[in-house]
Amino acid sequence: MSLDLIRRRHRWLTLGILFFISVAFIFGIGSFVTGFGTSTGAPRGSAAEVNGEEISMVQYALVRDNLRRRLGQQGGELPQAAIDFTNMSALNQLIDLKLLAQKSKQMGFVVTKEEFNKTIHSDPVFQIDGKFVGAERYRNFITQGLNQNVTEYENFYKERILVQKLLRFIDETIVVTDEKLLTVYNIQNEKVNLNYIKFSNTDFMDAYTPEEEEIEKYYQGRKANFKTDELRKIRYIVLEPEMFENNVHISDEELNAYYNAYTEEFLAEDGKTPPFEEVKSDVESKLKSQKGEVIRREFLESIEPSQNPEKSIDQIAKENSVESISESAPLSKLDITGGIPPQIINRAFTEPQGKTNLVPVGTTIWVMEVSEISEPREKTLDETKPEIITALKNQESNDRARKKANETLRKLKSTKKEEIAAKAKELGVNLDETGSFTRLERIPKINLEQIKSEVFELNENSTVLGKVYQNNNNFYVVIFKEKLSADPQNFEQQKEELKEQELQTQRSDLIQKWLQNLRREAKIVPNNNLLPVQG
Repeated sequence: MSLDLIRRRHRWLTLGILFFISVAFIFGIGSFVTGFGTSTGAPRGSAAEVNGEEISMVQYALVRDNLRRRLGQQGGELPQAAIDFTNMSALNQLIDLKLLAQKSKQMGFVVTKEEFNKTIHSDPVFQIDGKFVGAERYRNFITQGLNQNVTEYENFYKERILVQKLLRFIDETIVVTDEKLLTVYNIQNEKVNLNYIKFSNTDFMDAYTPEEEEIEKYYQGRKANFKTDELRKIRYIVLEPEMFENNVHISDEELNAYYNAYTEEFLAEDGKTPPFEEVKSDVESKLKSQKGEVIRREFLESIEPSQNPEKSIDQIAKENSVESISESAPLSKLDITGGIPPQIINRAFTEPQGKTNLVPVGTTIWVMEVSEISEPREKTLDETKPEIITALKNQESNDRARKKANETLRKLKSTKKEEIAAKAKELGVNLDETGSFTRLERIPKINLEQIKSEVFELNENSTVLGKVYQNNNNFYVVIFKEKLSADPQNFEQQKEELKEQELQTQRSDLIQKWLQNLRREAKIVPNNNLLPVQG
């Protein structure tokens, strides 16, 4: 079942391996770490086995955390769905990398010692002022900065070189002709222009007011559906990163060691290194932050995997010097007010009353328990009347708008294209124009994506499309106006860009097929603890 889950989700992650490899080689392994000492206490064990070869938890954690940082750059806390996605994406990318590296070896590709050394020496991560940092610093970065074994790290690095060779081989086998590019150019750049007549339910809303008998009948027929929301109150405390940093002590020896190991971080504009005392507080702040993060993670790991600590929220608050425990107002499942993160609300509606839960939210840890539960109840007619009136008016106005649109469609169907405008005026409806658009663009004004493929297949003799189209509470009669061919003069200007797009498309398709075959034949054993819980 675990392997099936990976395979089902793999289709959505096909491009992930390309992204992962390109990032790794453009920015080096340093793009996957945040700074000195951040991997202290790094996880051990296996994230997965692929044909008997291990993917380490360290590799998995580096890729996963990098993906989370990239998503986090958009602002706000990551929802649980995004966290699950990054977990699965990281695991899939590493499995794909392993499979492609194994395939590369089978095809006879190798990484020589000279080639590996040249790549390492030219990696910007291992350079200062354009020069290699030296063997000792290189090893220290791996063992201390990444908390990895040098051999394990270098094997992982060689796998990426092997896959790069495989990708270059694939590129050499792909043929993109000018004829193919011209076809792609024409498809992407030809345009269509439409006329349309819009009928909105808002135009008919005031023409109808439901009677009391209709409201009563609607209520009685759907009485079981009209219920108040289940409400829950929670007690909670929030443990900020600073709270863990307050328990950290950095010795002078550690401060000096960091200062001496990473003097390039402190270079002034004149290229000189300031005295230790001038930067001591900055070094201390950085190391306290890093060690505080280690303590925070250990605190979380101490209650995994159950996420159900034996201590009460009151005990945890006391141990962490939190003076008071907050209590929320009654919350519904869809509550987005009051400053309570969605992860906490979701957890509140899955846990029994009185159970203590620890929930990571970004860099903070929320300790919460459900303190009160208000069960849903059936609403009265008076409570639901405004809702029922709105529903009845929407239903009736939609029916009237749809009916008017169908009547207009029937009267326009036999009308010649050049007579459409006059006929629309005779019927008292407003004929509007979308403006031209390509296959790659949204249809202006009406945004009816369902007709896009249809209208590009029509010819100049086409006129009224055969049915009324609906977009929310709007109904459209659509008339084909004209098709505009792509401008051949712009082809040469876009040719190189089109060629790169086509290469990427064919490369991605080929890699996807390879990976599908490799996965079918491979023995993949994922670490089940890394997979999302299936409800």
